[in-house]
Amino acid sequence: MSFVQRGSHSPRVGFVAAAAILAAALTGCDGEPKPAGPPTGPDSTAPSVTKTTGSAPQAAFDPCTSMTPQFLSQHQWDALPPSPKQNSADGINWKGCRYVAKAGYGMTIETTNGTLAQVREKFPVAVDISIGDRKALRYEARPDVPGGCTVNVEMKTGSLYVLVDDPTGKHPRNLSPCDNATEIAQAVAPLLPAGS
Repeated sequence: MSFVQRGSHSPRVGFVAAAAILAAALTGCDGEPKPAGPPTGPDSTAPSVTKTTGSAPQAAFDPCTSMTPQFLSQHQWDALPPSPKQNSADGINWKGCRYVAKAGYGMTIETTNGTLAQVREKFPVAVDISIGDRKALRYEARPDVPGGCTVNVEMKTGSLYVLVDDPTGKHPRNLSPCDNATEIAQAVAPLLPAGS
């Protein structure tokens, strides 16, 4: 496949354009290179799911801009400025932001093309819950590491991914990580565009 149209650019311009596109593809939304493999460790933002859906994350909802400082404050999540995140593993993409609440716990809110069926396959012990009129799954991706819980809320092109990381129990109302993740999902899901 050529990046050069006949008669419109020289081959050198086509090479420069191809190099620029490749550099952009290898960079995340925060300017850092995307991970080559699945996310790992306590800061990982998403489980590695093995099947693909072939579609990109839902573009109509951006957790980084939809969750305004006023919205965060209204829900007592007075967070520090969000940190953009974008990951990809095995054909599954996640895009959104990590928030660190001033109380000291963290939460990640992203859209993903990973479906509930894929989450269920990866985490068979996930619990079925409802978030508004949407199906959802709640699970601990790493039960051996305390303080983490995830909720995936069904969307047409994948799901809304909510991860809470509270290993030292700093939630001001003493909510468990799974109760906290559920509460966050219940507040954020109504922000999803109709039909998404």
